[in-house]
Amino acid sequence: MKRTLTLVVALTLIATMLLGLVSCDGNETTVAQGIDTENHIIHVGNTAATTGSMASVGEPFNYGQEAYFWYYNTLYADAYKDADGNKYTIQFTHYDDGFDGTKGKTFTKKLVEEDKVFALVGHFGTNTVGATMDYLEEIGIPMVYGVTGASDLYNTERNVMTVQPIYDTEGQHMVATAFAPVEAGGLGAKKLGVISTTDDAGKGMLAGIKAEVEKLGKGSLVTYTSAAANAANYTAEVTALKEAGCDVVIIAANQYGFPNIATTFVTVGYDNVKILTSYVSANPTLMGGLILGGVMTETREVYGNAWLHSGAMPDTSYKGWNDYVEFVRVLSLYDQAMGNPLFQLDDPTVGALLEIYFGDQEWAKDGISAMYLESYVMAGYVSANVFCQGLTRMSGQTLTWEGFIDAMESAPINVPMGKDINYANGKRVGIDTLAVNCYNNSAFGELYRGMTDIKKLEESIK
Repeated sequence: MKRTLTLVVALTLIATMLLGLVSCDGNETTVAQGIDTENHIIHVGNTAATTGSMASVGEPFNYGQEAYFWYYNTLYADAYKDADGNKYTIQFTHYDDGFDGTKGKTFTKKLVEEDKVFALVGHFGTNTVGATMDYLEEIGIPMVYGVTGASDLYNTERNVMTVQPIYDTEGQHMVATAFAPVEAGGLGAKKLGVISTTDDAGKGMLAGIKAEVEKLGKGSLVTYTSAAANAANYTAEVTALKEAGCDVVIIAANQYGFPNIATTFVTVGYDNVKILTSYVSANPTLMGGLILGGVMTETREVYGNAWLHSGAMPDTSYKGWNDYVEFVRVLSLYDQAMGNPLFQLDDPTVGALLEIYFGDQEWAKDGISAMYLESYVMAGYVSANVFCQGLTRMSGQTLTWEGFIDAMESAPINVPMGKDINYANGKRVGIDTLAVNCYNNSAFGELYRGMTDIKKLEESIK
């Protein structure tokens, strides 16, 4: 999916950015930009919204990245070393774009062309991703983890290595989940309804939904409706799915359109249906509001995807739980080193819970990070962790862009609290193994269906 800039601009950028940075001089590979071989530093960066309406996402996301980079620099035993055995540390540079795509593009170019970072890690937000993809693909700089599910990240050039599920991939997974039998982790749909919003999120999911429906040959069993994300009401669209007899409905929308659509199921009396939606809407505050609003009943269950899951807690036999404990450990050590406040195990409000989960951990005796339940911090932690796995794979080699990309593709990458992601052969679709959570009022339904990839779900469908 190669995007092209104006020829003159493209040639200028390539000549300026690549000449002498990633090249071969005889048999000797030249180190890439952003690698300080004298002080043994690897420079990376991002532009993200740390002020304004999206600061509630950008600040904790960057915090998670900073915490893991600190851990990799100070405590991680297998951090990148060059051929002479010199250990390198990571220096992270950040600019605040306020969730403005124009500013995001300006700062992205500054990071690449002036700061000369080796890679962009945690490339933040739909606006900035959309404004910079042509530029990044043309330049070829490694970009690890796009902080959005936007379709711009789907089937990109090799240098773009996103992690979290892309809307298109999630749409495919939702269809496979809907039609798969319950015993295989699905919802056992006999007739599937889809209501999608007309914004980028809805369009991206709908593209994946239609592709998977065609792949499975289920077109005759699907009814589609659509509406604006900010529509005054969704009565006509939801009623159409009710009258079509859909027993499972996918709401292809983000956290802004989803709750209003889901509430409409109450107003039109749509029962005996399972609702499935995106991971971006699957947060306790939003789902709690739907419980209070009477959306979730014994005959109207609501399911949301999840791409990170710690499993039954505590369960040391489960990878997700062990990954989660490590996440809390790293955050707690980082907070302690930075002088940030910690929750104590004898805290009167949360101490009993922390004692159950972490009381047997020696590192927890001094307290637990206040960020231990923050999902956006988890995402930032995953972003930095995945990038560092690629670095570690290159130990003993000269760091180049092409070499790093090859290392990332050489074997599946472990995603903490999730499953592997595989970039081999240029695959760029984000994570395609998700869990499905059933949100309810604790009086009915199961809480959790295990993490399942698309292929496994497809194989279970008759």
